[in-house]
Amino acid sequence: MKRSHLFPAVGLALLLASAVGLAQQSQRINYRITNYFSVAPEKVGTMLEEARTTERKLMQERIASGENITSWVLLREAYRGVPANSYNYAISVTFDGAPQTPNAAKRDEVYRKATGMSFQEYTQKLNALRTNVGSVLYRVEAMAPGTQTKDGNYLAVTRWKITAGRGGDYGNYVTNMLLPLNTQAVKEGRSLGWSAARVVSPGGAEAPFNAVISNTMKDLAAALPSTAPSPEVGETRFAQVFPKQNFAAFVEQGDALRSLVRTELFEVMVAVERQATVSSAR
Repeated sequence: MKRSHLFPAVGLALLLASAVGLAQQSQRINYRITNYFSVAPEKVGTMLEEARTTERKLMQERIASGENITSWVLLREAYRGVPANSYNYAISVTFDGAPQTPNAAKRDEVYRKATGMSFQEYTQKLNALRTNVGSVLYRVEAMAPGTQTKDGNYLAVTRWKITAGRGGDYGNYVTNMLLPLNTQAVKEGRSLGWSAARVVSPGGAEAPFNAVISNTMKDLAAALPSTAPSPEVGETRFAQVFPKQNFAAFVEQGDALRSLVRTELFEVMVAVERQATVSSAR
């Protein structure tokens, strides 16, 4: 992944305002921001302890205070590859709609309640434990109902480059084909969650990828099964959802619409979700 920087506040605000304006004319659009971090080996233990205790409490408080965050997850890259990525951890935040501009006074109040520090003080503490090496803004294109993420789960992530001029066709493919198939997988318990997202920024022809698909598995054993499924499994499951459609044509369509850039496997170290917070508060 190419190194990128945090988005300038004004540019991001204008970008999101334009996107939200279009969304209000059709349907609500949800966004996700993923920040990628480099954590030195000697700081991993302290960083994880902080995330599992104070930072988890902070995110629960932020959601309870009314922020439109639906989920916050800290991820560890299970296999870094060769050459290794510049990051070994990531934090992904999904929003109900677009990220909101915070009220500074209210934000400080929430931070002090959860951490005993102001926003600036606690941010400085976290920055001493991990270095931000890049940030990506995504538009959530589809999500299987019932999707959930918990500590100890694994995320299988595939990054794709959409074929030039086929963005609309790819969107239809995700909504009309991939979403029903993965909704069935979640319903049957073969997967804990699935989502597809489109990169909003950084963009352009030189962007290394512009679409991402995430599949949530219960644990490492589920992510890396000891036996391979039979070749007919995919076709059989496809026929259950689309009994009148051709599996080979479906595969060919996917190949024509996108090309695989990279696969990654992440372990969920800490997960905070809005519904879980609401339930625990009751």
